[in-house]
Amino acid sequence: MRKIATARVCIARTGMLVKGIACVLGVTLVAAGAARAQGVDLRIATGQFGYGFARIAGLGSVPDQVARGFNARLDVHIVSLMLRNLPVRTYDALFGDVTYGSLASDTLHGLFSGDVQPRHGLSYLYGYQFLAGVERGGVAVLGGLGWQEFYHDIGGSTMSGTSTPLIARVEIGGRRAIVVTGWKSVSGAATVGARVDVPFFRRLNLTAMYWQSDGMADLWSRGANDPLSPAKARMLVVGVRSAEIR
Repeated sequence: MRKIATARVCIARTGMLVKGIACVLGVTLVAAGAARAQGVDLRIATGQFGYGFARIAGLGSVPDQVARGFNARLDVHIVSLMLRNLPVRTYDALFGDVTYGSLASDTLHGLFSGDVQPRHGLSYLYGYQFLAGVERGGVAVLGGLGWQEFYHDIGGSTMSGTSTPLIARVEIGGRRAIVVTGWKSVSGAATVGARVDVPFFRRLNLTAMYWQSDGMADLWSRGANDPLSPAKARMLVVGVRSAEIR
């Protein structure tokens, strides 16, 4: 019964995520239409495709639960485009990041004979961030706050959490800039992370992102009366990302 409930929660969360992405796309299309009517640059959204490696670690005698699969991300930049004419640099992003693939670690033993651990892997991260700063001589330094929520479902073992991170962002170069972003939570789940974007070809960047967050994991093999396990959720993504407007 617990596995059925876990599956239902996973389906419900996936449905909410799909609806959220659809909402973001809708807002993007409406904003892009308004921008086109006013002759504004239409790079209101940036996309990313790559490969992700998700992990639930720190489980004591239980081996790490690992999944890997294809990653897609969408960032929508509305407020910062509206504020482009201010004397300070701004950056904002309403984002959704999804990795879907398969279990890459050894399977766990079930509670009952014949139990078989699922082979799927689903991870997502979504939220919003706003930063402001200065730019001098082709170098921009920005800082701000954000809000984000993550969810891991690796072979039926799940982990989730929310946090409010303090974010720093450095851009080095002109329109084709190297961008380094780092964040650390100031409330919520203890979270740290970083992302690096390096110009590659025209408006495409090579990108790499890593983050980890502390929390409690609900293992697939956990009994109904067993406690949740302290754990760390980790995520590594490498891929290609479209460059933001500057």
